[in-house]
Amino acid sequence: MDENGKLTNQQTIKPKCDTISNKFHTIIGETLRSRRPDLLFLGMILLVLLLAVGVTWFNYNFLVPLGGDEVFAPIWEASQLVLEDNGNPYTPQAVERSSILLSDSPNPPRFLYPYYSIPVFAPFAMITSYSMARAVWMTVMFGCLVGLIFTALALTRWQPHAFIMLVYLVFALGSIASVRAFFLGNPALLASIFVGFGLLLVVQERYGAAGVFFGLSIIKPQMVFLLLVFVLLWAVSKRYLQMAGSMVLTVLILVGGAVAVSPIWFVYYYYDLLEFFKETFPASFAAAVWAWLPDVGPLAMGLAALGLFIWLLVEWWRALGKDSRWFLWTASLTLTVSCLVGLPSSISNQVVLLVPLALVFSLWSQRFQGQGNTLSVVVMILLLGIDWLAYGLTVGFDLSAPANLLMLILRPAAVLLLLYWVRYWALNSVRLKVSHLEAYRRL
Repeated sequence: MDENGKLTNQQTIKPKCDTISNKFHTIIGETLRSRRPDLLFLGMILLVLLLAVGVTWFNYNFLVPLGGDEVFAPIWEASQLVLEDNGNPYTPQAVERSSILLSDSPNPPRFLYPYYSIPVFAPFAMITSYSMARAVWMTVMFGCLVGLIFTALALTRWQPHAFIMLVYLVFALGSIASVRAFFLGNPALLASIFVGFGLLLVVQERYGAAGVFFGLSIIKPQMVFLLLVFVLLWAVSKRYLQMAGSMVLTVLILVGGAVAVSPIWFVYYYYDLLEFFKETFPASFAAAVWAWLPDVGPLAMGLAALGLFIWLLVEWWRALGKDSRWFLWTASLTLTVSCLVGLPSSISNQVVLLVPLALVFSLWSQRFQGQGNTLSVVVMILLLGIDWLAYGLTVGFDLSAPANLLMLILRPAAVLLLLYWVRYWALNSVRLKVSHLEAYRRL
């Protein structure tokens, strides 16, 4: 303003500039808002790609040089043999190729996966550098682990607050099963995420898609065989024929496709599993009974496995025709018992137990409110500490060391106790209020 009280030229123009600027920002803001879902989606893809590159770089430079090739080396060599020469991944030739990478292995490095799993492993076998292939595979397994953690939260509808979530992430990522499965690149993580997706889709009542994911989990059949039998029985009892049909069809497509390429692959596969079972004996609780009672040998193992199976059959019978809440609890029990029966198991297979544990924590959160969260934190800390303490005392802290019998039993036994605890108070406690069952109803 000049001495006479009139606006100067700059002051006259400024409001116009502000108006133009406001209009410009309004137009840009409306454009961004109208395209926000696309931009958000692209931003998420970019973020995931950057994280994947960073994790792969870390794996390649720091983790791969530490060893732990016992699982991925046979997978990579067998898949390369199939791709290059259309060879048989179960022959001594495949073992010899893997032995070059695993010269210090006490047991022959066998390919222990069904022939129909080759298409899953083939893209990584196309990477000529073994170290880079393993680094990329470890990144994929890490993605499966993270996906399993959040899928377990979604299917149990557990919504912990920030501190509990932090403890849960540390527990889930830091448990011995998770660390070993990631470090060794065990496909148990892939089977687990398929199981998690299948259970989540059942909860969401999308039964056809659930059957497909349950069928895909057969990439590691000894880990999910009992679960698939229960899923089929439950689906038929509920007349969810779409779920039963899609699961059976998925399995038939996988097995049939493999038979079309290699008609007798399952004979070689079965032989390899038998040899592996002999070399790693005992590899389950039932097999351990054989070791503890050598005088009665196979009879003791058979009786132990039969006892566990009959127990499981009783629980299956109780779950038939029940709703998805009972199904989820019984599926969690089946996954846990699968780690104890005579089927060869491993510590890495126990990563799937994150699902029943999330179910327990979710029910505690509803049953005891704040005290339930505190109880969950205490149990997570205890389980994590006991796991690593037992692992360190039995085999040291070598992540590629053979599984100790104690480690094969410890976590499944604890999960069994927790599952039956929450079912007891959910079904039998006379003091239980209706509001306390909210989490159980929402499952």
